[in-house]
Amino acid sequence: MKLFKTIQNRLRRRNVRGFTVAEMSITVGVFLFIFTGAWIGVQIFGLRVYTLAATKLVATAGGRQALGQIRDQIRGGKIVSVGQCSSPVSSSFQLITNGPQQGNALRIYPTTNTTSYSIFYLDTSTTTNRLIQFNVTNASGTIRTTSTNTLAKYIANQNVFEMVDWSNNIAPSEGSLDNRLLIRVTMEFTQWEYPIARIGTNMADAYNFYQLRALVFRRAWN
Repeated sequence: MKLFKTIQNRLRRRNVRGFTVAEMSITVGVFLFIFTGAWIGVQIFGLRVYTLAATKLVATAGGRQALGQIRDQIRGGKIVSVGQCSSPVSSSFQLITNGPQQGNALRIYPTTNTTSYSIFYLDTSTTTNRLIQFNVTNASGTIRTTSTNTLAKYIANQNVFEMVDWSNNIAPSEGSLDNRLLIRVTMEFTQWEYPIARIGTNMADAYNFYQLRALVFRRAWN
């Protein structure tokens, strides 16, 4: 009696051939060529994504820092006025006496003493449209600018500062100002997005747009 089935071993084929050195070299070369091309493509794509993200982060970070600085001074300011400014000198600031309280400049007195104050002003004389702050002192009748600081660049809108009421309506005139008004700061950025991003037949650069807005209420009432 046979308990197990007899397993017959087949003879191995001795005529099976393997890859030659030349075939292996060609296969490895093709594989490395494809892998290297894919790896370079992924790296280029990653660099583009990083550049796009860096542009957005730089724009928003600079804008938020500028908003934070303006917000702190408005909250601690005793007298705040919206006006128009044509250059970073104190004599160029003009109050808006008649008409909506919106303009490209904001003057802040930290106290009721008018010998020193700050002016935030949108300078459109350059291609970057920068928002700058300059501090002014009035000592013994001599008015001079003590310092100038650039807060943000690439701002597209002209009326950066507005005085609004509780229902978000712009104050119609200077005579309507009171302690309950808020300062609305709006910055619309238009910034070059990526050097290789081209659109249209004229090969114009692609720009991206951002907007930062804040409503600030003065803590130091008159």
